[in-house]
Order: sequence, then C-alpha cells, then structure tokens
Amino acid sequence: MAPSPTGSIHIGNARTALYNYLLARQSGGTFVLRIEDTARDRSTPEFEQAVLDGLGWLGLEWDEGPDAGGEHGPYRQSERLEIHKEWLAKLTAAGHTYRCFCTREELAEERKVAQKAGRAPKYSGKCRNLTAEVVEARLEAGEEAAVRFRVMPGQVSFEDMILGRLEEDAGLWGDFIVGRSDGTPVYNFAVVVDDHLMEITDVVRGGDHISNTFKQVVMYEALGLEPPRFGHMPLTLNAKRQKLSKRDGSVAVGEYREQGYLPEAVVNFIALLGWNPGDERELFTMKELIEAFSMGRITKSNAVFDFARLDWFNGTYIRKMEVAELARRAEPFLKDAGLKVPDEDYLRAAVTLEQERVKKLSEFPEALRFFLVEEVEPDMKFLVKKKGMEEGTAAALSTVFELVQDFGVQDVEQTEKNLRGMADALGWKAGELFMPIRVAITGSKASPPLFETMRVLGRARVLLRLRHAIRMLAKNAQDEAFEKSG
Repeated sequence: MAPSPTGSIHIGNARTALYNYLLARQSGGTFVLRIEDTARDRSTPEFEQAVLDGLGWLGLEWDEGPDAGGEHGPYRQSERLEIHKEWLAKLTAAGHTYRCFCTREELAEERKVAQKAGRAPKYSGKCRNLTAEVVEARLEAGEEAAVRFRVMPGQVSFEDMILGRLEEDAGLWGDFIVGRSDGTPVYNFAVVVDDHLMEITDVVRGGDHISNTFKQVVMYEALGLEPPRFGHMPLTLNAKRQKLSKRDGSVAVGEYREQGYLPEAVVNFIALLGWNPGDERELFTMKELIEAFSMGRITKSNAVFDFARLDWFNGTYIRKMEVAELARRAEPFLKDAGLKVPDEDYLRAAVTLEQERVKKLSEFPEALRFFLVEEVEPDMKFLVKKKGMEEGTAAALSTVFELVQDFGVQDVEQTEKNLRGMADALGWKAGELFMPIRVAITGSKASPPLFETMRVLGRARVLLRLRHAIRMLAKNAQDEAFEKSG
C-alpha cells in the first residue's frame, strides 16, 4: 500500500489497502506500507499521521513501513532520493533519457495546438535530438531542463490480475518526464525503483493507475527488471454512478471514526465493494475475510457506495457486540458530548436498552442522555393524556408516584402489573397511562421499553422526574385557569 500524504486517507484508499492486506495474509506474504511523498509541496507530517491512524484504526497492521521498520527501508520516498538519482543515472547511461528545456508555456502551447487540431495532446519531441554539446552548453548557461524518457513506438501490454490482458499503443504518449529539473525523479520512476528494491511481488491499486502502469512497465523493461504482478480495481462510485467525492458526504476514513462507525463494520462493508465470496454470506470477521478472499472474485465493474448499507452493517455489528465492549466504545462519544459517564454497571444497563435502537456510536449521547442527566424536561405535548386535562394527568401521575414509592421499580413484572391495574382502575387504556409516565421520566415519547427503563433509572430518579412532571402539570393548569378568569 503506497498512499501519498497529501490528505487524509479516503475510503477508496482503505479498500485498496484492505485487498492488499488480505492478499498478503492469505498468501503468507509481507504487507508493506510505503509513504509516497514525492509531492513535497503538498505532503505533510500531519497527513502522514492521518494515513497511519486511519489504516491502524481499520486493523490493517503492516509488516514493514515508516514506523515499523523492515529490511527494505527507508519507507518514505522523500528519504530515498539518492537511491532514485542513482537509478535515474543508470537509465540515462543506457540511453533511455534526454534533457528537455521546454518551458511550461511552450508545453501549454503545444497542447493547445494539438487539441485545436483534434489530436491527443502529447510532447512533440522538440528536445529529443539535441546534441550533447548543445545540452551541456545550455545547462552551463543556467537553463532548467527536465529529464524525459525516450518512448519507443509499439504495443505495451501486461497481464492484470483483475482485468486480464491490457494493451496500449505507446505511440499515443509522447516522451514523458521521469526527472525534474532539480534532478529529483518523479512519481512513476520512483515507484519502479522502490518496487524493485523492496522486492514487491504484487501491487493492487485503483483502476485510475492503469495509465501509470503502462509507463512503469516500459521503464522496468528499459532497466532490465522484472515487474511485479499488477491488479487494478474498478472505481468506487456514488449512487449517481459518479466517482465518489467529498460532495457525497464522508470520504476520509477519520470521518467515519468520528461519526461512530465501527472499524470492523467498515472493513466488512468495503470488502464487499467489488468483491464477493461466491456464496450468500455478508458478515465476516477479519479472519474469515482472509480465508475467503481471492483476487479472482473481484468484479471488473465499478462498485457503488451505499451509505444506507454501511449503516445497516454498522447497526448489525452494534447489536452483535458484547455490551461491556459496546459501552467502552460509546464512552468517548458521551464525554465529547459533555455527559458525565456513570459507573460501569449503570452504563452497561443503559446501553443494553439502547443497543437495538442505535446504528452508530455517535447516536449514544442523544439516546442515553436521559439516563445520564439528573432532570429532564418532559414534552408537554405528549405529557397530557390524549383528549385529557392537566389535572387528570397530574392526579394519575401522583398515584404512579405513590406506587413507585411503595413498590420500587426493580421488579419489572411487578411494576407492569401495578401500572396496568392502575390503568384499569382509572378506566384508561394502558397506553394512555404509559405515555405520560414515559414522557415524564425520559422527556420524550420514544424510549426503550418502559418498565426496563424505569428499572435502570432506579427508584430515586423515577420519583424525582414524576414529581417534576406533576408540578409542571399543576402550574400549567393554574396558568390556564388564570387566563380563563382574566
């Protein structure tokens, strides 16, 4: 896996990394992470750390890399410049390169003329046949010159692990740049050198790299090197069949973490973006993915990113998770929301009641808020019995208050029996009584099962909130009576 630290690692990179990881683990190979920071003006240590954090969060442990070391380091391309220069000198000594003095303005004009004539834009070869004396003189005069690779006409091909045999006419390219005017090699050449020296045998990457691969193949041939096997994955598209971008919502892996997605759910989801196990299975542990994965089952068509399906995966993993572990993972989100985290037993009991309802860890602060604050403000619209009056609801809640005082709330079956009996005595339907109780103790008309919620909240909290609701109802009744009299 060879990301550029010019931004946070996005979900497409993550899928590429996962497939490389699975292939390495399945074959008993080595998973290598190389930081390709040749774009010096856009690469930053912060972005590099974001890459490491994102892949680490997903559980993709690399065997060799900038922080893990290994026999083939260094693992940052910026630290391999002298190695690249040595190999560029070899390429030049073999007669495969030449100096190009064309300015950006000249090259832009060439492209403009080609496009106007309906031709594919490519370098004209203007500097290809300059004599050694002319080149030396211009360099001594201080002119800047890039290094171009001499492209030989003809078909270039390679066998892709996913797409099969791919061919392209090199005559369409023009001579391409392999070294900058300051002598530093560009990405395509540095990759060839590094893959060879790091003994990379398999490269799995996005389909947008195919054009790069053709150029790399001819450089391998020019240097007399054996290229690795290449596999180019189809792109990840949004629901409109367009390339996934930031306009579609979360793209960076770190954003999924912040939004409360579980890494194992994200891994499971992206594994199935363009790959299938050949059966009806949908849920996989990492171990199961390693066992089931095969390059031959990666589809050739583009994958469509479905956020609703990701939410389904995440919700499924949340429901399957042990409560203690789920509570542990929910804690940081509760703290970030400014909520006081209670003792373990109470938190686990609350999480248990909400486990079936939430799809992301980030939903826990709102879902658990009424469990974690001292008082709640009941929604008056739902606190009063439908077609009823404040006085009647207040009287009913007062009786509930007395029942809770006498019997407590720990025996769920007894609580339900008492409240159903009370509803019968009032001549109310059970739901007509349960709704005001629910709103009084949670603040909302939607909550986990009422009697289990009362048990978790405990006798003291339930009594406190019932008392508050009764007072609010009484105050509202007084205010309405005052308005009518006035």
